[in-house]
Amino acid sequence: MGRLLSIFLPLIIYAGSPKGETIYITKGCYGCHGTKGEGIGDYPKLAGKPAKALIEKLHRLQRGIGETSKRNLMIPFAKDLSEAEIQAVSHYLSQINQNRSKEPEVADEYLGGFGS
Repeated sequence: MGRLLSIFLPLIIYAGSPKGETIYITKGCYGCHGTKGEGIGDYPKLAGKPAKALIEKLHRLQRGIGETSKRNLMIPFAKDLSEAEIQAVSHYLSQINQNRSKEPEVADEYLGGFGS
């Protein structure tokens, strides 16, 4: 039983976790970091960054610590994320450049479009 639990528990936890792409869009990250995490203007590229580094950065911002000139803007966004959301969005972003065929598509409704 213990062996089965060790095999299936991560899958169960993952299935119940928030979807990183959805979090990235609905929390508004794309507004500054681009729809594919490519970065816009002064806002850095996040796509392909190691998940561990993104997680650590978000944790620091949640504590009000930031090494960026945009920290005052980022702190409220970071504080609005749960631990599960931080994990999901960080892992999502870390995978973007590793599989270009899975680049996110953003629905018009999230970008202010009129849809069909």
